[in-house]
Amino acid sequence: MGNRTWKGKTGGGWFGQNFLLMFLGKVRVVWLYPVLCLVIPFYLIFARKGYHAIFSYFHERLHYSKWQSFLSTCRNHFLFGEVVLDKFAILAGNTSQFKVEMQGEDVVDRLLDGESGFIIASAHFGNLEMAGLSIHQEKKRMNGIIFGGERGGFQNRRDQAFGKMNINLIPVTEDMSHLFTIKNALEEGEVVTIPCDRFLGGKKKVSLPFLDGEADFPVGTFRLAAQLNVPVATLFIVKISHSKYYGYSKLLHPSPTAANSTEQAEFLAKQFVEEMESLVRRFPLQWFNYYQYWNS
Repeated sequence: MGNRTWKGKTGGGWFGQNFLLMFLGKVRVVWLYPVLCLVIPFYLIFARKGYHAIFSYFHERLHYSKWQSFLSTCRNHFLFGEVVLDKFAILAGNTSQFKVEMQGEDVVDRLLDGESGFIIASAHFGNLEMAGLSIHQEKKRMNGIIFGGERGGFQNRRDQAFGKMNINLIPVTEDMSHLFTIKNALEEGEVVTIPCDRFLGGKKKVSLPFLDGEADFPVGTFRLAAQLNVPVATLFIVKISHSKYYGYSKLLHPSPTAANSTEQAEFLAKQFVEEMESLVRRFPLQWFNYYQYWNS
């Protein structure tokens, strides 16, 4: 198994990030997509760990031929580049160019109308940051869990952009204090969105079948949900075209026979992985974990 601890620092440097934010605040993001033809080959050639991890995903997990795996690896990198540019366009406030449709929107609406806080479980698959556009509401504050090592200026811009969507960002910290912030938010009846395909520094895990193999998944989020008795819904948002996204949401059901929070958490985690796998098989190019993911 590769290093599964969450590392998500945005690349590009201070100048590159600020240039993108300035440029994408004024033009449609599709105008910058051709630039990826200059950038992506660099990553394909020099970022070999990421290349081999995705090639292995297509070849060994989805059973593509070597030629199909190579082409899909290239397409995956280009699509990831588009998703990153789309995220910068959101941070720049240029959101009107995007359209997000939802399947299972009633699931989230019912939870938003309830008194209890709840968890939205997602993954590094598609573009979760479009959730701010797909669930734009004032009923409950949303709290997004993010990597805590971003540059100060970039993080401030991120806070401002998502603050306009009623989204508070909670950085992952080395002292694990973010766990108390998450717990407090849920107890206050708020929403917490958490990517549940990478570890946030905790060690609680469960090994589950995933794409014809076994992989370790963090179970802490689901254990917290079980201990606080709050609902968990999945949310995956995939890119359909240059400006259109489609979201899929599903409520996870608690086990009626679980004897304790550990068993309940594993039951919820299993449902999450099954739902994620069904969508990864439908949209295989949108899996963005660039390291060896499986245990074998």
